[in-house]
Amino acid sequence: VAGFLLSPLTFADPKAPRNHIIPTPQRLEARSSQFKITAQTRIILGSGTSSEDEFSSGQINAELKTHRDISLRVVREQSMRRLSNNFIFVGSPGSEMGGELLRSRNAKFSQSMREEGYFLDVDSSAIVILGETARGRFYGVMSLIQMIERVKKTIFVRGASIHDWPLQKMRGITDDISRGQISTLENFKKIIRFLARHKLNTYCLYIEDMFVFTKHPRIGTNRGALTPREVKELDRYARQHHVELIPIFQTLGHWENILAMPEYAQYAEFPGAHTLNLADERIYKLLDEMIGEVAQAFSSPFFHIGADETADVGLGGSKKLVEQSNLRSLYLNHYKRVFALVKKYKKKPMMYGDMLLENPDILRQFPKDVVVVDWQYDAQLDFPSPRLFQEFNIPFVVSPAIRNYTGPFPNYLHSFVNIRNFAERGSRAGSIGLLTSNWNDFGGEALRELNYYGYAWTAECAWQPTRADVVGFNKRFFLNFFGNEEAARKGELVYALLSEPMNLFNWQELWRHPMLPPRSTIPNIFIRVQSIESTMPVVRELLSDLSNEATENRDHVEYLQFIAELNLWFAQKVKHAEEIKLMIQDSAAEKKDSIARVASALCGSIAQRLDSLKERFKMLWLRTNRPEGLELLTARYERQASYWREKKEELDRGILWSAPTIASQWIYHPRANPFSADTAAMQVPHALFRKELSFAAQPGGGVIQVIAGTHAKVWVNGTEIGEVSARRSLSLIVENKRVQVWKITPFLRQGMNLIAVEARNYNRSSSAGFNLYGEITINGSTLTILSDSTWMVSDSTVSGWNQNVFLNQSWIQAVAKPYPLSVMKPNFKTGRSSWIE
Repeated sequence: VAGFLLSPLTFADPKAPRNHIIPTPQRLEARSSQFKITAQTRIILGSGTSSEDEFSSGQINAELKTHRDISLRVVREQSMRRLSNNFIFVGSPGSEMGGELLRSRNAKFSQSMREEGYFLDVDSSAIVILGETARGRFYGVMSLIQMIERVKKTIFVRGASIHDWPLQKMRGITDDISRGQISTLENFKKIIRFLARHKLNTYCLYIEDMFVFTKHPRIGTNRGALTPREVKELDRYARQHHVELIPIFQTLGHWENILAMPEYAQYAEFPGAHTLNLADERIYKLLDEMIGEVAQAFSSPFFHIGADETADVGLGGSKKLVEQSNLRSLYLNHYKRVFALVKKYKKKPMMYGDMLLENPDILRQFPKDVVVVDWQYDAQLDFPSPRLFQEFNIPFVVSPAIRNYTGPFPNYLHSFVNIRNFAERGSRAGSIGLLTSNWNDFGGEALRELNYYGYAWTAECAWQPTRADVVGFNKRFFLNFFGNEEAARKGELVYALLSEPMNLFNWQELWRHPMLPPRSTIPNIFIRVQSIESTMPVVRELLSDLSNEATENRDHVEYLQFIAELNLWFAQKVKHAEEIKLMIQDSAAEKKDSIARVASALCGSIAQRLDSLKERFKMLWLRTNRPEGLELLTARYERQASYWREKKEELDRGILWSAPTIASQWIYHPRANPFSADTAAMQVPHALFRKELSFAAQPGGGVIQVIAGTHAKVWVNGTEIGEVSARRSLSLIVENKRVQVWKITPFLRQGMNLIAVEARNYNRSSSAGFNLYGEITINGSTLTILSDSTWMVSDSTVSGWNQNVFLNQSWIQAVAKPYPLSVMKPNFKTGRSSWIE
């Protein structure tokens, strides 16, 4: 089990000295002696040390209190007449006492150690921590506190001589707070402490709309956005721990949350776009104001402008600019203008590198003072991109990922290979750092507290990119994290079982409608269900023991228990869903009632169990996060539970089967070829649709639901009732806007009625289409309205086309085309709209 995450080309050395430290020191020589820490032990701060070193000495005392209620006296070198035994010295090798201690231990400071390095020496008489900078001495203290052990009432440190320094300058993580799961201030501080303990010096907050702007106060409203005051508090706290807090504020793409707001939609490349319109000069005033406010809140000299995944550029408002020059020139001009804004506020620009790699000619004219963040999230042996940035002499950091965004538990097998190999290839090509990403796609449902294992592995790989050893790392991590060897063994086994590929599943599988066929997977879904049902009881037992045996991070066990229970629920969901389908398929007429009762009981049971899991999820979420955004995630639980309860109601009424998908069809102009793999295929990006409906009496109620691809405006009897402009996004806020429902009762009348839809599609190689489902109540009966081939369509705009009096003789019938995704039918009675799987 110890080597379950073994990276390529790494093996543990069985003769290596005992080492508890993460990251592994560059040079560590073990000694047979040990130093005992008692109440009489003193901490000596060398001459020339500062308040930063006083803080470091406080970290020693804070660690000792976790082992025993003991606090060591702190004295200054100047107050010492002579050295004796039983002390911990923290100081500079340049001080008189520091120099004497360095010489007496036959040690030297190399050039590599000067900025962040340290010398740590432990024998039976004293502990010596020397560093030429306060940060170096702080890192020496961080190593020391990981070395402290306790046996009964004795606190001691094993003898060792350590020369240590990092091989990468920028070491840290990027943390997505834009899509959900906004930490409380205390949780942010906990993360900072964890990073500092493992000598990570950079914490990038990925913001998007999660900052409270003075000039744009509506942005981030009711989202838990950070105020400038809160950022400054975190910034001070991070600096105290020698961690640099860097903002990642998007300046081109990933603006979907902001652009979805009515007052900012005008700046979009097109309705529903995720990027700004580069043809609109006003965006630079907007960016100037926002960059200025964000820059003022963060003390870091760096400002990360994002600028990744901007495929929407050139598809709408800036299309003519691209045609007049080219996409490369448009990008480069925008980057340079944003760089100038960043420099205006005395900051050094950073940006993501994916669009540079897609348009490599930009690199020939790219500024050499901008740090590129090269993100690559695949588990592979080689990564060519670092060599390209090296070739153009562009400073860069590599950015792998903790793959926490695909399902409830991070895919650590994939993540460890990605982090280790990308760090190694980047280092060989001259990278200046390693920043491991984690993402909160679709609302941040993957609990951030499960990421610490990946953070620590990042520290290991950033400190020694070419020598990171996962076998030894696992032993050290779980020992440090859970506090003792017995708990470490069980914690490591739990992580191994939860990380097993057969036990991993993604969010789409978890929340998929149970009456749909399971998604085709390798290995087969039912083999994976068997694996989950076989291993999760073992995980339960291990976690029960771990909750009693762990002396550190005991609360972490509850997160792991939740994952184990969610795994078991998923397995139960898949099994029960297939059992119900088989019962219905095999049912004989005389057994119909009994089958319905059994299947109904299964539906009720699994929905009830999911309700319980939802409450556990809420409890864990609120322990470390602000409440904003939680409602979008609990809605996922409620939607899934509603599927089961609706199925139960059908069964109770004797209805064994009804299709879970929507009855209405996606309709297009006959010449359209949506979703065609042939880029030369005819497309119709703009089309107009009409449907006339005659009602014998005045409708008593009416509701319609519209889904667009990508944009639609809807009229009922000549009155515009709304539009759909949201496209698929990583934001759950935007995802919930892809399906729009309107009550249309006031607009309906007895006799002839008209529903008109103007549809557009701004995606490349795609056509305008939509899906409409409605229910009209007339004299107590419900009439269903569906988009289908009875609608009329035209690709030419004519005045008055959306009015009842318009004559559409030249229009033709629309055609239905298959949609690649399943769309669930809505339940207007309960207020549940459709969901696109």
